[in-house]
Amino acid sequence: MTMPAGSLRPARPKVSFVVPVLNGETYLPRCLDAIRRLGPESANYEILVMDNGSTDGTLAILKEANVQYSVFAAITVGALRNRGAHIAQGEYLAFVDSDVEVAPGWLEAGLAALQDTAVVGAGCFPGVPNDATWVQRVWDVHQRSRRPDGTRDVSWLSSMNVIIRRADFLAVGGFAESLQTAEDVDLCYRLAGRGRIVYSPAMSAIHWGEARDIRIFWRKEVWRGKGNLRGLRLHGLRWDELPSVGYPLYVLGAVVFLMIGVTLDLWRGWPRLAPAGLAALGLPAFVLAITTAWQSRRLVLLPQLALLYALYGLARAKAVLSSSS
Repeated sequence: MTMPAGSLRPARPKVSFVVPVLNGETYLPRCLDAIRRLGPESANYEILVMDNGSTDGTLAILKEANVQYSVFAAITVGALRNRGAHIAQGEYLAFVDSDVEVAPGWLEAGLAALQDTAVVGAGCFPGVPNDATWVQRVWDVHQRSRRPDGTRDVSWLSSMNVIIRRADFLAVGGFAESLQTAEDVDLCYRLAGRGRIVYSPAMSAIHWGEARDIRIFWRKEVWRGKGNLRGLRLHGLRWDELPSVGYPLYVLGAVVFLMIGVTLDLWRGWPRLAPAGLAALGLPAFVLAITTAWQSRRLVLLPQLALLYALYGLARAKAVLSSSS
């Protein structure tokens, strides 16, 4: 089902915003308002919302907002974005998730980056809201410590806020519709064969849907881990993916060593191997926490960083087990 926004269609837009959503009533209005605040002076653009079969008030919000939308229930987010790209009329495709709020200069900065014909896509790494929880704030410190300084080429950008030349997007076949997660990484690897992908700090945005507590953090990292492994089967292993693959495998090995150590120590009657196994399990998280805390000059966050790094490793290890079973 498609709902047109008005009976008269304007001149062909330069940019098509494609917004995938599923039960997004909490953050969707903020997302749409932010896009509309970009103003017509930035570029002639259209907004296309691709709904994944929402059962909350999402469709009512879209009708009230008079936004063009289509419903494609129970397909992957990559497939949703591909449907939007097929409908889109713009020369550029701006993919923005429904829980992301782009800054006023986002589109202008993105189009400026794409003035270089060697650039196929541009975007940024969103920050967290001002009222972020400790989990959001601490993980944002981790993410910021790994972001480049200033405008520069990157191997991939998150599809939650990125602008891509439509011709290049179609040339590589769009998003891999079989992937539940990591579809953005896979797409960028293929786009890189056609040009540069640029991180632009001027394209700032806020991700309102970042994990707010440990329970959600765990669930999302298990889910993301499964997507990363499926992506490897599509594009193969790259050197820059070694840490995200090696860490979970190390954690699995450390857990096995710990279990064997506990068993042998109980049989022998004194702790010897179990403490070594526990130390091996916690060592990477502790080293990562020290590195990030030192780089960010936030040593006070060392315990929280260590906890989240440990949970990350265990969650990604669980994803490896789940994918292999």
